[in-house]
Amino acid sequence: MGLMHVGRSEGTQIIQLFGRGIRLKGYNWSLKRSGHTNAPARPPFIEELETLNVFGIEADFMERFRDFLKEEGLPGNERRHTITIPLNVTYDFGKKLKIIRPKRKATDGTEYDFQKDAPVPSLGDVPEYLTHNTVVADWYPRIQAMTSHGIGEIAQKDKVTLRPEHLAFLDYDALFFELEQFKREKGWHNLIISKAGIHSLLADTTWYTLYLPTARLHPSGYDGVILLQQVATELLRRYCDRYYNYCKREYIEPRLELRELTPDDDNMPLEEYYQLIVDGDEQQVILGIQQLKQEIEQNKTHLIRAGDLHALNFKTHLFQPLFHVRRGGKITVLPVALNESEFEFISDLKHWCEIHQPRLEAEGTELFLLRNMSRGKGVGFFEAGNFHPDFILWMLTGDQQFITFIEPHGLLHEGPGSEKVLFYQRIKEIEQRLGDPDVILNSFIVSWTRYSDLRWNISQQGLEDKYVLFMNDDQDRYIDKLFERLRASRQATTA
Repeated sequence: MGLMHVGRSEGTQIIQLFGRGIRLKGYNWSLKRSGHTNAPARPPFIEELETLNVFGIEADFMERFRDFLKEEGLPGNERRHTITIPLNVTYDFGKKLKIIRPKRKATDGTEYDFQKDAPVPSLGDVPEYLTHNTVVADWYPRIQAMTSHGIGEIAQKDKVTLRPEHLAFLDYDALFFELEQFKREKGWHNLIISKAGIHSLLADTTWYTLYLPTARLHPSGYDGVILLQQVATELLRRYCDRYYNYCKREYIEPRLELRELTPDDDNMPLEEYYQLIVDGDEQQVILGIQQLKQEIEQNKTHLIRAGDLHALNFKTHLFQPLFHVRRGGKITVLPVALNESEFEFISDLKHWCEIHQPRLEAEGTELFLLRNMSRGKGVGFFEAGNFHPDFILWMLTGDQQFITFIEPHGLLHEGPGSEKVLFYQRIKEIEQRLGDPDVILNSFIVSWTRYSDLRWNISQQGLEDKYVLFMNDDQDRYIDKLFERLRASRQATTA
């Protein structure tokens, strides 16, 4: 007999697998625990009784059972072990750091919210902006991948549009439900989608640029019809994304302002502790975390490692310590852990600050850094497809604040025309609209991808002029180059 302690969702998976030889001993003979809202007070030791008893005859039954749980990403016979580490937030910045936020409404003091306060966007009409900034879909690489013998290098790609005879093949019910699903995934609760709107959009060819072999517009079989359906679906999904962010930008941009960063800002963590969660049977990992915790509490400033877990204290960052878990590691960090490129950037910046601290003090320059929260809380820019850069860096010199948005990011799936890459230009437009002469805005992409892997037909210097720096090609210099450009923008502002 094996005694397994599982939750409700895990139990459902187990029932589907084994089906027999199982008795449910939870509250009211279900997988609900007695601690749920409507249950009576919990008797002592009830947790040990609320288990799932699994009986088997084969000697390897339990081993196969454990393997199944691992494959499904479910816990086995172990309990989860949680270690807490204090999350230290700097609330006294010494300076009044400015941050970009939507204005507050006079009626109730809350920030303007696109989903709550703006006119409801509806799919169908094509704003003039989207006819000048079209959705681009290139199907040649995918068709080449789908064709076993390949189609070789394409000298010139066909630029086509979907005409009424092509649209007649489409399943509009399927398109509607695809977009509704896409809308739910994105959380666009205020977007109205209708089949009439879909018909209207596809009848208008001014909002997209489609590269597709002309022969594919004349399907000779069912596979060809499926391809047209996929093409239409992709175009519509991309349009929804572009259109929704355009509507959001048009509403929010005139309502943006610079205001002081406060402890209750959404970008500041509310938690007092990190939670580091690991399987209870990983004793070596637990011991390593406990040792790491002691080193953090001793305020060690060097990089601290414990197996898959890396940590460091960095006083320039507005909360610390900062954690990174190697991909595939067995530790979960809440509320947030940095990915590899983010942690590498933090480590490099920390090292740079330690070397250049005398110069910074001589110049009267102070630096502050903050991990920008994700969508819904952090600072986002709808000019760049709802771009939320990973970090905000403040460089304070006298009365001036250089607010720099930094994105350590791989670029294999981007291009030289990417909205993220071009954001270094758009951020200057925002700077002008905000109209504060003492605030200078900049944006950098710190590429995790090596320059040689991009093949964009632009020199590395050309990309650096677009504020794209390469942390792996230029590890010893890219932070220097970032601050050189910030100092150059300061001189240009002074001049």
